[in-house]
Amino acid sequence: MTVRLNKFLAANTGVSRRNADEIIKESRVSINGKKISNLATFVNEGDEVAVDGKKIKYREEPKIYIILNKPQGYITAVKSEEGFKTVMELIKKETLKYKHIFPAGRLDFMSEGLLMLTNDGDFAYKLTHPKFDVVKTYIIEAKGELTPGLFNRIKKGVKLEGVGLLKPKDVKIIRKEQTKFILSIDLTHGKNREIRKLMEFFNLKILMLKRVRIGGLYMENLPSGEYRVLNKKTAESALGQ
Repeated sequence: MTVRLNKFLAANTGVSRRNADEIIKESRVSINGKKISNLATFVNEGDEVAVDGKKIKYREEPKIYIILNKPQGYITAVKSEEGFKTVMELIKKETLKYKHIFPAGRLDFMSEGLLMLTNDGDFAYKLTHPKFDVVKTYIIEAKGELTPGLFNRIKKGVKLEGVGLLKPKDVKIIRKEQTKFILSIDLTHGKNREIRKLMEFFNLKILMLKRVRIGGLYMENLPSGEYRVLNKKTAESALGQ
C-alpha cells in the first residue's frame, strides 16, 4: 500500500480531503513519530500514522468482484481523455460506492464479452499476469475459407517483429462454412490484441470476437451491457481456485 496522506486520513478518519489538508498543514499529523506538514507526503504499508498523538487505524476497503458482459463500443478503462465511452459507465452508482474499482484485464473497443472489475489489486494481478496461466476462452467469427492448412497454421502461431510469438494455447473449430467460420480460441498470456493480430496476419477479417470464459468462470446468460456482483469464492474460480 502506498497512498497520499490526505487520502489516507480521509479514508480512515471520516474527514474530507480538504480538511485533511488543513490538518496536515497545521503539523498535527505524524508518521512514525515524525511531524508532517508537507501535503505531498505518502503513507507506505507498515507506517504508523497519528493525528494529535492519536494513532489512526487503517481501515481496509471492502473488496468487490464484478463480472460484466462488455458490449462493443466501450473502452476498457476507468476514464477516457478522448471522450470514448468506458466500461465504468455501465456500472450503477450504488455499486460504485466501493471505491477504486478498475477493469482487471482488457477487451478492445470492438470486442465483447466477459470482463472482470474489482478493487482487489492482488486478485487482479493473479488474474492478468502471464505467470499464473489463467486460461481465457474467446469465440471468434471470421470471414474466409478455413482450409486444413490454414487451421494448422493458426494453431502453430506466428512470430511478429516487435510483438513476439502469437500462439494460442488451444484452437477448436465450432462451425465451418465456405465463406466464414467460427473458432474457440484459448489464451493464457494474452498480448494486446493478440487474436486480431493473428487473424490479420492471415488476412482474415474478424466479424465477431467475444470472450466467454476466464479460468473457471463463465459468462453464462448475462445480457450484453449487464453485470453481476460475485462473492469472493465465486470470483476466485476465475483463478482456478
